[in-house]
Amino acid sequence: MTGGCLVVIPARLGSTRFPGKVLAKLRGRSIVEWCWRAAKAAKIGPVLVATEEKAVADAVRAFGGVACLTSKSCASGTDRVYKASRMFPHKVSYVLNLQGDQPLVDPRTLRAVVKILESQPKADVATAVIPLDSRARAEDPNVVKAALAKDGRALYFSRSPIPFPRNGTAPRRWEHLGIYGFRRAALERFVKLPPSRLEKTESLEQLRALEDGMSIYAAVVSDLPVAIDTPSDLHRAERMLKKLRGRK
Repeated sequence: MTGGCLVVIPARLGSTRFPGKVLAKLRGRSIVEWCWRAAKAAKIGPVLVATEEKAVADAVRAFGGVACLTSKSCASGTDRVYKASRMFPHKVSYVLNLQGDQPLVDPRTLRAVVKILESQPKADVATAVIPLDSRARAEDPNVVKAALAKDGRALYFSRSPIPFPRNGTAPRRWEHLGIYGFRRAALERFVKLPPSRLEKTESLEQLRALEDGMSIYAAVVSDLPVAIDTPSDLHRAERMLKKLRGRK
């Protein structure tokens, strides 16, 4: 069988700022289970959790998910995604990398990313952005910003607030969500590239693709920018869930 999309959730147990975060509980469910449920709800293809630890794989299987063990030597989440996709028994057209620390991701966002790959033949990679209106987030180096062309093609990603309003005005600013959809050949090409100068400067993996001439297109979505990197992020996610449920 060939075609369709495979969703891979890289879920590394080790974390410098929040050890064991993928198994941390949010409303009684682990962070990785929240991600898995969002991916399943998107209905874009099979979902596979890729991890380096048996404890994570066991937890995934306990809630009904499918997991595979990948090497602890994987340099990045994307490398882990690639290795997992190679273990998958069927060839697929697209591989979507949903990081295992985004519990509140909207399934519609995942569908929007895949839709770019289906409709934009020039896209090697697809991703997602949301409007960035907060000055505090624009100046926060932990928030990744994207500069886009009119057609949604990514020109640059940075931890600095871009573009700089030299004349006092600037076009719409975008906050990047760490979700990537790859054409299968583009994923293989990407992981074979060495880390690039800009990538190492900004500590942003996607710049490796741009420096090598690969095209990244972004879908503009409405989503919650919640990545669980620290315990305080987990508390923030709890507060957001309360607000969301209070509106229903």
